[in-house]
Amino acid sequence: MPLPRLFSSLRSRLGLRQPRPAILMYHRVAAPVHDPWGLAVDPVHFERQLAYLIKRRTVLSMDDFIAHLQLRILPSNAIAITFDDGYVDNLLNAAPALTSHSAPATLFLPTGFVGQTRPFWWDELAAMILESTEQVSLELIVDGESVRLAWPTAGPADISGHWRAWEIPRTERQKSYLEIWRRLQRSSEATRTHTMESLRNHLQASQDPLARPMNADEIRVLLSNGLFTLGAHSISHPALTTLSCEERRREIVESVQQCRALTTRDVAGFAYPHGDMNSEVRADVATTGFSWACSTRTAFIEIEHNDLYALPRIAVPDVSGPAFARLLRT
Repeated sequence: MPLPRLFSSLRSRLGLRQPRPAILMYHRVAAPVHDPWGLAVDPVHFERQLAYLIKRRTVLSMDDFIAHLQLRILPSNAIAITFDDGYVDNLLNAAPALTSHSAPATLFLPTGFVGQTRPFWWDELAAMILESTEQVSLELIVDGESVRLAWPTAGPADISGHWRAWEIPRTERQKSYLEIWRRLQRSSEATRTHTMESLRNHLQASQDPLARPMNADEIRVLLSNGLFTLGAHSISHPALTTLSCEERRREIVESVQQCRALTTRDVAGFAYPHGDMNSEVRADVATTGFSWACSTRTAFIEIEHNDLYALPRIAVPDVSGPAFARLLRT
């Protein structure tokens, strides 16, 4: 075997692969009991992840990351940090850790939730169904269709909080949560609002104070030290491919206008809600004036072949330093 190939093989076997640039995707820095979509990273783990990044990687703002990428001078170990949705725990838990390490980050904000006192609908839904311990039997109408919700008293698999929504549901609660979530994820905002109100009339939900969206003043505090920049993430966080052309453009255009009202800096980037996009959605984002956009496709950044309007990101799980290091190698 030629020496270059031999060294490459040895490096691979020893876990010494050349680092590759990546955009990291976070949502929450918190420790909720039920986290069906794996959106939360424990604050202790987040601190250890940041410490690893600062020591081993070149952490860049998204603006600098994109500029270097376009010039094809992006370091192979470059990392950009992004957050989706604007949870208040980003301000209370993430921002202090980022500040202590002088690590920049971008927040993609769905502006219609700003100032909402309830949790995001997907978290409230999880609290209503997955945190329920009582027997339930009711009929729900969603978009004119009858949906039967029925489950017994909570068992160990329900109470543990270990289930993730990409796994096969093991209990009736888990099945019901996933069915309602799938319906609401691709429904109109009016249908989501009506369905959630109906559920509130039948089911109780504990209020996680860290699960609510930030208000405008909190967002301005988050942005005040210059480490956080703002990107748009639609108004109501819909699956954009399900909307009419007019609705889709309103979600994109008005979201950036509302983001600009919250910051003194340019709003150059967009993130597709749920990663849901097609050629029409991409074109609307580009013609709105965004310089780049992030997807939820999992991949490293390839310097030679990247669509600036479909940039992949790596969703960061709730893992400690060594597991995090392995994630960034594979």
